[in-house]
Amino acid sequence: MEKKPRFIVPKPKNNTEKDPESIFRELQIPSVKGLWSQQADILRDYYDKYKESGNVAIELPTGTGKTLVGLLIAEYRRRCKNERVIYLCPTRQLAYQVFEKSQEYGIKASILVGAQANYSEKGYGDYLTGNTIAITTYSAIFNTNPKLNDANTIIFDDAHSAENYISSLWTFSLTRKENPEVFRSLIELFKEDISDYNYSRIVREDYEYNKPIYDLVPYPKYLEKLPELVQYIDENISKIANKAKYPWSMIRNNLEACQLFFSWGEINIRPLSPPTLTHSPFANAKQRIFMSATLGEGGEIERITGIKKINKIPIPKGWDKYSNGRRLILFPNRKFNRSESLELTFNAIKEHGRALVLCPDNRTSSYFKQEFSKVHPQIPIVEAADIEENLNPFTSKERAVLLLTSRYDGIDLSEDSCRLLVLYGMPEATNLQEGFLWNRLNANILLKELVKTRITQALGRCTRSSDDFANVLMVDPALLKFCANNDNLKGFHPEIQAEIDFGIQNSENFESIEEVISLMNDFIYDKELFSEINIAITSIREDYEKQIQKSTSALTNSVKYEIEYVYGMWKNDLEWSLEKVKSVLDTASGGKELDGYRAWWYYLAGNTAYLAKDTVASAKKLSSEYYSAALRMTYGISWLAEIISHLSLDSKDVVNIDPYLSLQAENIEDFISNLGLNGGKFEKNVNEFLELIQNDEGEKFEKGISKLGEFLGFESERPFGDGVPDGIWILRDLIWAFEAKSEEDKEHSISISTCRQALGHKDWIKHKKELQKEQDVNVTILSHKDKIHTEAVPHGQELFHLEVDKIRNLSLKITQVLRKIRSMISKENGSSLLTKEHICQIIEHENLTYRDIVELLKDIRVSEMEKGK
Repeated sequence: MEKKPRFIVPKPKNNTEKDPESIFRELQIPSVKGLWSQQADILRDYYDKYKESGNVAIELPTGTGKTLVGLLIAEYRRRCKNERVIYLCPTRQLAYQVFEKSQEYGIKASILVGAQANYSEKGYGDYLTGNTIAITTYSAIFNTNPKLNDANTIIFDDAHSAENYISSLWTFSLTRKENPEVFRSLIELFKEDISDYNYSRIVREDYEYNKPIYDLVPYPKYLEKLPELVQYIDENISKIANKAKYPWSMIRNNLEACQLFFSWGEINIRPLSPPTLTHSPFANAKQRIFMSATLGEGGEIERITGIKKINKIPIPKGWDKYSNGRRLILFPNRKFNRSESLELTFNAIKEHGRALVLCPDNRTSSYFKQEFSKVHPQIPIVEAADIEENLNPFTSKERAVLLLTSRYDGIDLSEDSCRLLVLYGMPEATNLQEGFLWNRLNANILLKELVKTRITQALGRCTRSSDDFANVLMVDPALLKFCANNDNLKGFHPEIQAEIDFGIQNSENFESIEEVISLMNDFIYDKELFSEINIAITSIREDYEKQIQKSTSALTNSVKYEIEYVYGMWKNDLEWSLEKVKSVLDTASGGKELDGYRAWWYYLAGNTAYLAKDTVASAKKLSSEYYSAALRMTYGISWLAEIISHLSLDSKDVVNIDPYLSLQAENIEDFISNLGLNGGKFEKNVNEFLELIQNDEGEKFEKGISKLGEFLGFESERPFGDGVPDGIWILRDLIWAFEAKSEEDKEHSISISTCRQALGHKDWIKHKKELQKEQDVNVTILSHKDKIHTEAVPHGQELFHLEVDKIRNLSLKITQVLRKIRSMISKENGSSLLTKEHICQIIEHENLTYRDIVELLKDIRVSEMEKGK
């Protein structure tokens, strides 16, 4: 008898409404006896108030059960609302981790990661039919043709870590390393529109670690060359990696809504915020849930996601002072210089065996990897690509460094898997736009909220439960400066405030690197010392409250209009965009700390009006007014000073800003801050400098000249080798070299060989710096002499001379002035636009501007000195 085909009769789906807590009780998870109070509070808040909201953000500190909360909400949406649910993670490793948790909890899920063509057919089918939750990565949604394109609910885990994953879909990113020919061609296209100084640095093949480049092509010049830009990229797109090819297809028809940022090694073309609602797999979801250990206070989650209004479920009351585990946070730069701090870090890694090192960008991580490998070549370095599936390549090794770039969340290293966390580098520039706003435009009121968020996320990587503990090294003068600022400190969670304050105060008292390593070892292995430190930090924790600055509230209020502006520009609705940019400027008003951010928006307003000059009445005049307002607001910022040379402004009241002076002030402010606004490191450095500059011994005097350049706000170098300059000072395209003869007595005249040696420095620098032919290099001979040998006169026509005593008088004066500036910065609680304005005013009053320095260095031409033998 022929066997009949088998079939099933579908059962009606049970739509019985159950809240997430009830679902948890039904699951009867063996490993979870009950919900923690904060988990229950969050789930009730969500169900009672926000289950019908389009956008919801949930804040739960690290180690307080965020994954379970997210999976319970996902299961509620799947089971009770018959919805297709996607749970997004930043990386494959995290997706597998969440999938393992879903299996542990008895929640039906499909893991869909990797190439879309290789998705499990059963897993994908189970998601489509609503039988499972799809667990995947951000890239599965944020690509040009996602297979997972029809979710009803999307849950974003570690939402703050998603910033670059989301924005990458609308960011054309080209690196020098991967596409050197295309990179160089684009730089050449805009050669006339960027500073000669930055251009000369970019065309050089060697890399300058300590002075990164963050720059932006002025918008009118960018618009002017858009046809050439589009034609060139279209013709060369086949040479470019897919990660640039796909974003190009997303932004190509909306390039007027973008800007071009560049550095030594990368070019980005991108809009201000990602226009996510133009991407249907994201936009069509009924509900989007953003989960993070900290949501921040300045509207950054809205800027990251391109959503103008997100309902927030904050940390439940009573948990606002709770933080998982205990960290001993130390700041090596409080006591030691850069090289000593790095040495301390390497020694600590060797002692601990395994360490997690977090860096903000490829430049910083590459430098760390290079230097660490020199000292400890036998200790393997594990990177992001090695832990795509799981953390075993790191945790299985007795000794290893896990080195990650721009990854401050989503790495769970509990207990003995890792007891040392290193934050190497200030986490303010995870992309070129951020780097530009922070380093060039001083718009750090916005970015410091992101910095606080990233530091908070990072601190939770190695302490995953209440009894966990780890050492933390924050290695960067800028990190110390940021955390030591009282206004910044108040923005952290109270427990973190206490740990940072304890760390800063205790980091000053160390006498040696060995003493620091000893304390870190005892914190891990000496239970009595650990208990004392824990009690000390807990006792001061109650004195702290998290406080929101007024300026941060202004950013929260303006974010709605900022996002509306982004979409207006994307649609080329310029009248709408001009209206919204004005709303941003009206809303983001306040004290001086907002000036950098407002200057940025005045610049964007000028760009918008410039774009609209042919279609909107009076837009041309409005453009000039907005650009002028940006310039007036940023006296101490060098980049906006430079746009005067690129824009023809009609306004008569434009402030005449000197970009050289602005940069000199920025460099002085950075130099002082890196030495610390408190403590004895500054005076120690000053005393060492004065000892060097007062010494006639060549080696010491030359070191003093190099330090003097830094004190005066120049970039200062001291090359090594035969026939090289004894010092080089650089300020933009102003380059000065020195030939020091402090060891020679006054009795003899300047010789022919000295002149020839000094003249050779011009060619040496032009070759090494790959300068343009027309770019000049000045050379000053420093000596005790007052005469030139008669036969040397023809060789001294292009050289200058300055007596050593005059350099020493300058040295005494600048140290006194720097003390004054340092006191002023300390009173202002760190960097601000006002700080840079004050520095400009002080050095002008004291006759220490670059103009005054140049005049001194040109004291007399060598050929015009008294003749002698």
